[in-house]
Amino acid sequence: MKKFLATPAMGLAALSLLLLAPAAASAGEDWARLLGYPEGKRVVILHAHDMGLCYESNAAVAQLIDGQTPDKDKPSQGDPTPISASVMPPAPWFSHAAELAAARPGVDIGLQLTLNSEWPQYRWRPLSGEALASSLYDGDGCMWRSVRQVAINADRDDVEREIRWQLLSAERKGMKPTHLTTHLGALYARPDLAELYLDLARRHWIPAVVVDLTPELAERFAAQGFPVPDRLLAALEEYPLPKLKDLRIVPAADSYDEKVEATIALIGELPAGLSQVAFAPAIDSPALRAITPSWRQFVWDRDLWQDERVKQAMEDSGVVVTTWVEVMERFDGASR
Repeated sequence: MKKFLATPAMGLAALSLLLLAPAAASAGEDWARLLGYPEGKRVVILHAHDMGLCYESNAAVAQLIDGQTPDKDKPSQGDPTPISASVMPPAPWFSHAAELAAARPGVDIGLQLTLNSEWPQYRWRPLSGEALASSLYDGDGCMWRSVRQVAINADRDDVEREIRWQLLSAERKGMKPTHLTTHLGALYARPDLAELYLDLARRHWIPAVVVDLTPELAERFAAQGFPVPDRLLAALEEYPLPKLKDLRIVPAADSYDEKVEATIALIGELPAGLSQVAFAPAIDSPALRAITPSWRQFVWDRDLWQDERVKQAMEDSGVVVTTWVEVMERFDGASR
């Protein structure tokens, strides 16, 4: 198997620039305007990732989509906030997540293409099997823990086979993915893997979560010591489907109130245009607490979007909440 010698800049810069870095400073195309949203509006996709991780994650996403409150005795206030979500096909509770998605046609649930199994004692294996994915797993037979390990070890053909298998597995479960994203940003770890990701989206006409990386933004990262390979720039430039202006992750906090305040601040920092805010919700249980010491962050991520303070902040900021389903309806309609 051929090893790919990735530099720290390639793997870590890809993650920070395409998943964590604000793209507001770049001009780029105003996809919100092109899709018919009002000029200057903040249009936001609220994206619940890590569905399939465990029952608790699946249940939390289902509650948010259905507008249920954590306390069943407490009625929800008004219509539920539109939620987007993504499922990890190799994860243990994928079949349950796919069933939830299939039972909710028209709801925005996509695939989180997964090459990593990062939890200390709760892990999963490639769907394509050991014989066909020899570069995708570690000595335990599970997917690599870190993105850097994927960048160094993953064979391109093994990755292509695995992500196609993940898409096929969803379809066999009756799930029609509404968008694609990449777990931990691993498919941005190398230009050849990013090309696979973008090509899969284009061939199946399923939008990928992509930040509009303009030349100006690329120059800014290069000046900061994180050069973006020309090959990756070219692949992103040729990608024809809608792109995000910004992508943020709800930050961790020491208390729920601090998390609410940080989320409100994040909303206020979003630029005009199409953005995505990612979070990982779950309901509380002994099993969740055993999976991760960060279980409180998952539970707080579940509660945020029905918190009246967050709802009011979005209303005051004039935020329009959308989904990838609506984005593609507008995109396909405008393309006719």
